Amino acid sequence: MKQFEADILENQVIAESWRKLVLSWDESAGAPLPGQFLSLRVSPTSDPLLRRPFAFSGYAPSRGGSGSKVSAIYEIRGAATRLMAELASGSRIDAIAPLGKGFPKPAPGETPVLAGGGVGLGPLLFLAERLTAAAPAATPPLLLLGIRSAAQLPSISLPAGTVVCTDDGSSGFFGTPVDWIARNAPAGRVRLYGCGPGPMLSGLAALAAERGWAASLSAEQWMACGVGACMGCALPRSDGRGYLRACTDGPVFEASTIDWKSR
Repeated sequence: MKQFEADILENQVIAESWRKLVLSWDESAGAPLPGQFLSLRVSPTSDPLLRRPFAFSGYAPSRGGSGSKVSAIYEIRGAATRLMAELASGSRIDAIAPLGKGFPKPAPGETPVLAGGGVGLGPLLFLAERLTAAAPAATPPLLLLGIRSAAQLPSISLPAGTVVCTDDGSSGFFGTPVDWIARNAPAGRVRLYGCGPGPMLSGLAALAAERGWAASLSAEQWMACGVGACMGCALPRSDGRGYLRACTDGPVFEASTIDWKSR
C-alpha cells in the first residue's frame, strides 16, 4: 500500500452515466491484483471530505518506455463521482493503493464463472483477463454482465463469449446473471466469482450452497477510511460471531463466511 499522486490519462464516457478512469501507476506500490481497490481523493478541498473506493478494472505494466497504468470503471452516483467525472486528462489525483484482498485462483478442474452487476463488472474484467492469460493451462473463464438496460452496455472491449443480462430484456438474456447461471451452468465443478449489488451476491451465495460450488464474492460497501480503522464497511459473519471488514478482511470473501441476506 502506498499514497501517491497519479496522472489522469483518460476519463472517458463508456455508457450513460458511466466512465472509465485510467491512471498512471507508481510501480513501487507493487502490482495490483484482481479484486483489490484504490482509494481516491476526488477533490483537493475538504468537500467531499472522505475518499472514495474504486475497484481495479485493469493493470498494464510498463512496456517499451511507457509507464505502468491502471483503470477503474465507475458510475456517476453522487457529488463525489460527479466531481471526478469532470477531471480532465493531464490532471492529477491523490491515490492510496493497492488495498484489500483479491480473488483466489480457481482450483485445478474448476470452471470459473464470473458474474458482474453494475460497477461490479470492473474487477471481473480484470480477473477474466488474468484467467484467460492462464489458459490453456487452466479452464477459460465465462463472464456474465448484469445491467438494467441496453443503455448501460459499456462501449469497451468485452471477452469473447461474454453473456449480457438485462433486467428489461433490451439486450442479451432477459434476467439476472444468477438466473442465467441457474439455468445454463456448465457441467462439472464450478467456482463462482461475483461482484455487484447485495441481492445478486446473496443469490450467487445461495446458488453456490445449493449446487456445492465454491464461490468468491466481492462486497460493494461504503468505506470511509479503506484501511480498517472506522468499521464503516463491516459485514455480518455467517456464524454470528461478529463482523468482518470489507476493506481489510475483504473485499473478496468466500461466500460461506458472510451472511449476505442480512446486508
